[in-house]
Amino acid sequence: MTRPAERPSSLCVDCQLLPPVPPARGRLIVAPPLAWSLEGLASALRGAGFAPFSEVDSTISVPFEPGQLEPLAACLEAALSSVELHDARALVVEDGAAPSFDALLRMEPLGAFLARVRAAWLIDLLAGQRAVTYFQPIYTAAGDLFAHECLLRGVERDGRTLISPAVLYGAAAAGDLLFHLDRFARLLAIRSGAGLGRLFINFTPTAIYNPAFCLRSTVEAVHAAGIPPADVVFEVVESHRVQDVGHLVRILETYRAAGFAVALDDFGEGYSSLNLLDRVRPDYLKLDMQLVRGVDANPYRATILRRIVAMARDLGICALAEGIETEAELRVVREAGVDLVQGFLLGRPAARPASRAEAAA
Repeated sequence: MTRPAERPSSLCVDCQLLPPVPPARGRLIVAPPLAWSLEGLASALRGAGFAPFSEVDSTISVPFEPGQLEPLAACLEAALSSVELHDARALVVEDGAAPSFDALLRMEPLGAFLARVRAAWLIDLLAGQRAVTYFQPIYTAAGDLFAHECLLRGVERDGRTLISPAVLYGAAAAGDLLFHLDRFARLLAIRSGAGLGRLFINFTPTAIYNPAFCLRSTVEAVHAAGIPPADVVFEVVESHRVQDVGHLVRILETYRAAGFAVALDDFGEGYSSLNLLDRVRPDYLKLDMQLVRGVDANPYRATILRRIVAMARDLGICALAEGIETEAELRVVREAGVDLVQGFLLGRPAARPASRAEAAA
């Protein structure tokens, strides 16, 4: 019998395709927005050791050898303004090939191509699936283990050195790979977290185009892993930066229809928090760690925290205080009435989930 995750018709094919890595050897054809930019660009390229020439009107072709793409990208970024990088077009032609008319019509923005050059290492990482999921424990205010948050870590080619989420997602955003990285992280978390109980799995709303198609693989992966949907909480990361709230609501409706719960993180950061709370109506509310940090020594902040927790309680939402690093902070958030707690004091992210006793040892 064919497993659901293997049915091609049930998934968006584009979800599984990584953009191509530029060839090691070939020619980069650049079409600046203004023809007068050609001479200055050619001069800068020659000064950097390249041999530009013209093979198509109003463009410049730059041959490159293995190891030269990044220096070429740096030269172009230095020679052109940000507006020119945005408006210029680019096409890579493999060594010995001639640019076709159709290919020239489909030239991509030069800035997008250069970002992909910078992110080639990330494409390689995703293609090789060199990443692991770390798990950070979440406890009840009384100290009982409640869940684990799933956190992505990349792995260098040496198989040992870890790459932080900030580096991964920064490269993904710059290289137009956010969709691919976010999907990869969700599926890895589901596979790695099977059998651990309740899981908080992060996702970036801007990385999901059409919930009806883009989330099918996620839903099917949960079922394939044998995880009860009620044990999965999808957490909106960087919720304070959400621009299209309607799109986010449609995503969460898709998750809820599949039986999952949803969490809103960073609550208290950004002017739109209250409006977002009303539209999303989450099951869990994660208080921004800037509210928690040093709350024991800041009565003003402590008052804000208590009011948010009381509001969450009135709305039937479970309040989670994250970023707890000291016993004093833990005491204050408990006194404020939070339901759940998380932070380095209670347990650091680890490849092997640790009990609170192990984390404190």
